[in-house]
Amino acid sequence: MSLHDYMDKREWRPAPLNGIRTVIKDLATACDTLKSIGLIHTDLKLDNVMLVDHQVQPLRVKLIDFGLVVKTSEVWKGLVVQPLWHRAPDVILGLPFNAAIDVWSLGTILAVMLLGVQLFPGNNQYDVLRFIIDLLGEPPRTLLNSGLFTESFFKDKSRFCGRTVWKFKTPLEFQLETNLKTSDDREYTFSSLEELKTSSTHNKTIFQAEDRKACVELLQDMLQMDQKKRITPKQILAHPFITRSYLNLSKNCLYGTETVEADSSSERPGTEQTQLDGSSEHSCSLKELPAGVIEVQTDERTVLVEEATKESSVIRTQTVQGDTPSSVKAEIAPEIKLESITDEDWEISIVSVIGKSHSEAPKSSSEETLPAPVVSEPRNKKKKGIRRFFSRMRRDFFSCFCVPGQGEE
Repeated sequence: MSLHDYMDKREWRPAPLNGIRTVIKDLATACDTLKSIGLIHTDLKLDNVMLVDHQVQPLRVKLIDFGLVVKTSEVWKGLVVQPLWHRAPDVILGLPFNAAIDVWSLGTILAVMLLGVQLFPGNNQYDVLRFIIDLLGEPPRTLLNSGLFTESFFKDKSRFCGRTVWKFKTPLEFQLETNLKTSDDREYTFSSLEELKTSSTHNKTIFQAEDRKACVELLQDMLQMDQKKRITPKQILAHPFITRSYLNLSKNCLYGTETVEADSSSERPGTEQTQLDGSSEHSCSLKELPAGVIEVQTDERTVLVEEATKESSVIRTQTVQGDTPSSVKAEIAPEIKLESITDEDWEISIVSVIGKSHSEAPKSSSEETLPAPVVSEPRNKKKKGIRRFFSRMRRDFFSCFCVPGQGEE
């Protein structure tokens, strides 16, 4: 199944970020290999990205169709390559180009997976360039001066001190000159890629928002007008969105709508978890236990309750400071119902430690016991506890002066 078929079966709903990460990583690896041997694919599009085995390895992909491959040494100025919607401005303007045009196409593929729509769905090169300019701004003057086809899309407005000032032609001007009709089939309303960093982040955790922000920043680096400033395939593989270096899992583990996997520097044995994309990374794992009890595989000594729902007694957790890997059990006090838990964090002490480390066995068959769990109660519970405390003190105080009844012994 091609990536186009995959998105079509999803009815063009945006793909999960973990899936996008896997696809971009595989394609960047392919582009880096081609670049290292002096080749440009020139035909990167959804139809030429094939899923290896969507059942066994979801969203692991391979790049196919090398029939239009061009040697970097054989590129000439004005050569027209690439599918229209994935065509780089270098090619449209008739500039000398290199393997950076494949990175531009890779960026348009990332955009389709992230948004579910094409960024530059033009009927001709003018429309595509118009949409690029609307979203990214006009190309630098130095590029326009060097472009073989610049005058097809821009008009020479004036010359001052030997400097040419270019002005992009209006759709009407282009139609009168070429007899080509222009149209606008864009399905989005944002005017810059910067807006995508904060869109669709409602009800998301801080790390999911950070993940989306890193994805959009990678997209911005791929869609640079100047190929000299455009990110390279090797730099893509080292980008924070791919490596997730912005996540410090030694201090935090995230449990949200998507699994958060650790980077290679944070890997520890015994904490393997499956991601959305089907690959395995090392992270914390959360298991469902009987009502009121959670068990967390973690390398920390204390856990914080991050979220609780009324429908489930399993509480999502966030790990905080500690040093030895251990298997931790935390128990919620029975008198505190999940309905009473708010969005605030709740601190839970460790009930038992099953093993001091993953590499050594417990000293005895019995679990090492720690003090009973201390659970921070809701504010209304605290107030009720205080009232009961003073009520008991008042009752005990007055009982000291109370005379027993005649019938009492």
